[in-house]
Amino acid sequence: MKNFDVTATNGYEMNIGKFISEGVDLFKKDIGGFIVATLLLFFISLIPFLGVMALGNFYKICRKVDEGQKVQAGDIFDFTDFVTYLKLFLLLFVILFIIMIPIQLSLLPILFAASASDGQLSDTGVALFAGGMGIWFLLVIVLLFVVSISMYFVQPLISLYRISSVREAFSISWKLARRNFFMIFLFTIVVGIISQLGAIVCGIGLLFTIPLGICIKYASFKNILGSSNQKTV
Repeated sequence: MKNFDVTATNGYEMNIGKFISEGVDLFKKDIGGFIVATLLLFFISLIPFLGVMALGNFYKICRKVDEGQKVQAGDIFDFTDFVTYLKLFLLLFVILFIIMIPIQLSLLPILFAASASDGQLSDTGVALFAGGMGIWFLLVIVLLFVVSISMYFVQPLISLYRISSVREAFSISWKLARRNFFMIFLFTIVVGIISQLGAIVCGIGLLFTIPLGICIKYASFKNILGSSNQKTV
């Protein structure tokens, strides 16, 4: 078992500039291959669960290119981690459902009030409803960001470091993410902006910027998860 606790305890540096530089260099090694993988990723993502697994496989492709190994189009369809990703997808579904419960409950008083007044709400009721929904919406966004950052390392742990337990992967990811929570948040925003820049060029540029963004994230995983001389298998 790999000792990720060393990295979690000692900490690590979120060198965003380094990650971007290494990600760009990696992307340049096989631009055509990454574009093909991205097209296949778009196709597979029509089924959300398979899209989550395919993204994990994309990180495997990044590793192969990084290590100079031969990449095949079929690598994106690797089902080695199928069961683990199925569990992860179900966990994400449950988390999302739980996060949405407060919004669903907040609607009940409004519905009862409308029912009692023949479907009409006073201006005060409408204002309270809008204000309450706004607050809940902001809270949900915050919770989604917290969950997203806390699970930042889950996919590479599963796909690159062969962690087969979703619970273990989440536990390790949380320990690592909380060390640099806000820097990971900032890095995620930067990568998101880079990934969407291709939309400016009639959308076709996304075939270049999305895989570039994934390569940049892979560079962060490689530097952080490998900071204790841990090897991928």
